[in-house]
Amino acid sequence: MSPARLRTTCETAPVFRRDHHREDVAERIDHLMAGVFVPEDSDRIARLGEHVASDFVYVGPDGVYDGALGLSDAFAAYRRAGHVTTLRRTSPVEVHHGYFRFSWQRVEDGVSAMEGWAFGSLDEQGDIQRVVVFEGLTPGRGPG
Repeated sequence: MSPARLRTTCETAPVFRRDHHREDVAERIDHLMAGVFVPEDSDRIARLGEHVASDFVYVGPDGVYDGALGLSDAFAAYRRAGHVTTLRRTSPVEVHHGYFRFSWQRVEDGVSAMEGWAFGSLDEQGDIQRVVVFEGLTPGRGPG
């Protein structure tokens, strides 16, 4: 193995025009998790759009949503008046070869309402292209 190859943390890193270190991806995921709860529509869509690819797709238990607008729509029910809902990562983001995964928690009115995990992918520019979310931390053990 060449010395240069030993120093590379990801063998596909040269493919990406943008560095995709864990911290960068984690920070963008955190921005998305906060962004879905921004109250004003145009501000929320603009913030979400800063962190996703133009062909972004969000896949959750309730459906498949396209783009920043779709991501916003996926969380519309949680932006109810009189309730405080937040999402937070409960694990570091693991990243390799343009894919990532992490665990998360949804808190409603100060109480843990759901835990789960997600995985996704980055596009060639390093933007978040796909996010697939599962409820429940163990496969096959979602809500209910």
